[in-house]
Amino acid sequence: MSFIIFLESLKIHKLRHERTIQLWFVALYIINLLPLVLPVGDKDFSALILAFDAMLGGDFSVQPAWELLTRGNWLILGLMTLTSVITMFFSLMYATLYVGEKDGMTPAEAVRRCLRTLPRLFVLVLLLAVPAMMTVMLAFIPLIIFFFMMYFMPLNLTLDRQALLPAMQASFESTRRKKLFIFFKVLLVSFVLQLPQNLIQNLVSSALPFYALNTFFIVLQAFVQARLMGILYLHLVKKAPFVIPSQKAA
Repeated sequence: MSFIIFLESLKIHKLRHERTIQLWFVALYIINLLPLVLPVGDKDFSALILAFDAMLGGDFSVQPAWELLTRGNWLILGLMTLTSVITMFFSLMYATLYVGEKDGMTPAEAVRRCLRTLPRLFVLVLLLAVPAMMTVMLAFIPLIIFFFMMYFMPLNLTLDRQALLPAMQASFESTRRKKLFIFFKVLLVSFVLQLPQNLIQNLVSSALPFYALNTFFIVLQAFVQARLMGILYLHLVKKAPFVIPSQKAA
């Protein structure tokens, strides 16, 4: 079953609205690639890297990070943060559509539901920003546990149109005694996609092909993880029977 779920999560094109998924993939690829290839900002973070290496060596007399970064560095960081947020939004749209298609949901409906959910998600991020940063002293372990407790919360918001607190409670109940199961599925998918990414990147020496390949895998990872979330939501929350593709449904 676990291997079948893994294989199914890789088939990101397998939806009734396949052409829409293709357009979403290309659009997200371009959005992620543009900040890297356009002549904007300062992509040289060598001063920060050298300071970090010095700290690892025991020298804590280096300048603070905000003094080492140039305005161009801050611009690039801002653009990368924005593209990360957009990538997560596309991932949520895919997961919502994957589950919603079972009940006839259209891509337009999935987009509208995700847009209506954004304010509640932003409120949650703001509330958790400081506590999340404090978990750095514990290697982010509490944050990781909380993430998997809230794994289904975004889909509870978009599909069931729940308020924030009920959606969090429902996700907590749905992931009870299943967090490790979900964690290993997410980790396996991430690890398997990372292997070819690292192999191909090691064969590339120039910047532009490196950016192009890296961006492809970032977008692929987002869509595969979104499909995995949809599969696990149907399997664990909705208790939908998972039919092996080679078998017929009873």
